[in-house]
Amino acid sequence: MNLQKTLALALTATVVTISIPAALASQQDAIKSVESARQVLTNEKAEPQHQIPQSVLQKAVAIAIIPDVVKAGFILGGTRGAGILVVRNNKGEWSNPAFVTLTGGSVGLQVGAQSSDVIIVFNTKKSLEKALAQDFQLGGSVTGTAGPTGASPVTGTSTLSDVYTYVRNREGLFGGVSLEGTKLEMDNSRNAEFYGKPDITAQQIFAGSLVGTPESAANMRQTLNLYAPR
Repeated sequence: MNLQKTLALALTATVVTISIPAALASQQDAIKSVESARQVLTNEKAEPQHQIPQSVLQKAVAIAIIPDVVKAGFILGGTRGAGILVVRNNKGEWSNPAFVTLTGGSVGLQVGAQSSDVIIVFNTKKSLEKALAQDFQLGGSVTGTAGPTGASPVTGTSTLSDVYTYVRNREGLFGGVSLEGTKLEMDNSRNAEFYGKPDITAQQIFAGSLVGTPESAANMRQTLNLYAPR
């Protein structure tokens, strides 16, 4: 074996050695995001006076949960919030999570917190279709309002927005907050890392036919079925 081939093999081995731990680290980071999103939902239910009404959750087409959106970067557009989106199928069951990013808006400024958790409840199929088409902007392609809170049922749907938006700051205050200008986009790279499939799409994840259900995703679905059954 000549020197050139030896060096090429050594370089390949080095790249593989480096890339495998990096891929595992990225996958673990994605798992933590799912677990953090599940904790956000659990925390939301711990405050009956500020919780999302059960009647809203029962009618939800989809739910996005974005933990730990940082104030300074969020206002300036320099930092992205990262979270998950889950969809309800025709049987009323929740899908595996697909990963999303959140940019723009002024959530931190409005609630006066350094870090906030965001929940977006999708009320219409149109809003979900916009998200899947990478064309989701509150106040633009999608109408969004601060969502109702409290344990009492919500009545009347004549002025129903495409989505309801909620924010919980680090001090525990949770409530409906407008996120005008916010963009929600699919995070295809993180979807690939989490499910181990390079070309997987959000539509395939929601259909559930091409991927298994990782443990953290199963836990998320169990929590959703408990807190947001149809």
